[in-house]
Amino acid sequence: MNSLPINLETAADLVGTSTTRAETAYSYVRLLLLEGDLRAGQKLSVVGLTQILKCSRVPVMEALKRLAGEGFFEIVPQVGCQVVTPRVDEVRDFFTLFGNVEGTVTAFAAARRTAHDLVEFSDVCVRVDTGARDAGAPVDHDPAYRRLNLLFHSCVHRMARSPVSTTIATSLWDRSDFYIKLAFGSLYFSDAVKRAQRRIRDDIIAGDSDAARNAVQAYLTAVGERVADRLAAD
Repeated sequence: MNSLPINLETAADLVGTSTTRAETAYSYVRLLLLEGDLRAGQKLSVVGLTQILKCSRVPVMEALKRLAGEGFFEIVPQVGCQVVTPRVDEVRDFFTLFGNVEGTVTAFAAARRTAHDLVEFSDVCVRVDTGARDAGAPVDHDPAYRRLNLLFHSCVHRMARSPVSTTIATSLWDRSDFYIKLAFGSLYFSDAVKRAQRRIRDDIIAGDSDAARNAVQAYLTAVGERVADRLAAD
């Protein structure tokens, strides 16, 4: 297993307090997938993870089996555990689905946001813009962009006031980030991303639910195409 740049203390800060060793192991390995240096097809050493996490094999295997069930790992008998190599057509299909789900939630937010919501939303947008200016270049693979993106969309989800819909949409975020990371190393706020976010912000503020839905769908579909093309080239 390659050196892992995210130490346990950093992981604990990001994932919060876990109730069991298996939960800690799950949170740590999940963070490696989304913000570490794991690549498609890379094998993980269970022994190495037990040493980092200072636990037995049992919680590590529970975590890996859970992540395998979520589609991030393959556990091959007599071979071990390795990061999945996604099919390009599945990636395109996923982002089409993701765009529809996230677009619907964003449309709800545009239709239901209140004056109080817009004050919070404005503050979040300022924090996102400031954080993006201070974050690293594309070659730095700075995880700050992923966290800023989650901050933005979490605020949108709160304004949607649709717990069932937002739960479904949120469950897709990790897979989106996983595919982007495999393709590009990390999420990065390019000029195109910033323009797309500004359109989405403006549509929410204007209360235009149809435009907000369309903007999100178009943006995520385009992201899916870029990710799929990059994975196909590799």
